[in-house]
Amino acid sequence: KVCKGLSQAQGITRKHLIMQSSAVTAGKVLCILYSSGGLGDVGRHATRAALELGPDKISKIKVLSSQPKEFLLNQSNWNCGCNVDHAAEFTAEELERMEVVQVDFENVKDLHDQLEGVDAVVSCLGNRQFFIGDRVAGVGTKLIVEAMNFHKINRGVFMSSIGICDDWPPVEWHWAGGAMACLFKTISKREFRDLTKAEETVKSAKEVDYLIIKPLGLGEDVVPTNEWKLQKKKYEDTVDINLAKLDCARFMVQEAINPTIHNNAVVIGGQIKGKK
Repeated sequence: KVCKGLSQAQGITRKHLIMQSSAVTAGKVLCILYSSGGLGDVGRHATRAALELGPDKISKIKVLSSQPKEFLLNQSNWNCGCNVDHAAEFTAEELERMEVVQVDFENVKDLHDQLEGVDAVVSCLGNRQFFIGDRVAGVGTKLIVEAMNFHKINRGVFMSSIGICDDWPPVEWHWAGGAMACLFKTISKREFRDLTKAEETVKSAKEVDYLIIKPLGLGEDVVPTNEWKLQKKKYEDTVDINLAKLDCARFMVQEAINPTIHNNAVVIGGQIKGKK
């Protein structure tokens, strides 16, 4: 009887250890949200960046977009320099890991229902292109933060822009910064206000471990290199003004799943040639 009891206890212990091991290695559920414009394109690329990490890191990818799901799954060109057919890239296994839902970022029920069971969030609702796309960063981010708090989702990586809040003036070392500042003061005032409102909402979210991304570049001809650089300190450090959408997305996804920067905002650009 003693031996039987020990055997049962050992069996329970082994089972418990197996369950613990499975819990440690199980992938996370990542929610990616994006709207329109160049910053929204980073959200589309975040789905590819998440798939690159594999199911052991990210078991499920929930994609919430203001665009129809065909915008992600059927379009070969995602306005980028990746030089691949993005629609043809998806494998059957990858499609099984994804759930793509069209939502209204001004509808509280849409977001609250969809964020249940999510471990981390990547949000690309901003748009800094005047006369193009929607302006849902402010209202959408407010609802996302509320849903995160409701479902106790701790980690969120949010898209903003150079020149927003404490990054004024934008790109202080390059003439492109002056051009961006001019746009924000004139024909892009609406975009500036929308992005500012979103960033202020994130920074006031006490229950969220956030990272705010302020990217340069994102041009449609910039080829991804799987490299990027963060500006360490304003006025003292610089980054390359060319950053590929996929590389920006890779950084956002990696920070969502394995956080290294907490409750902060960073300017991100390309790696300067010849420097590491």
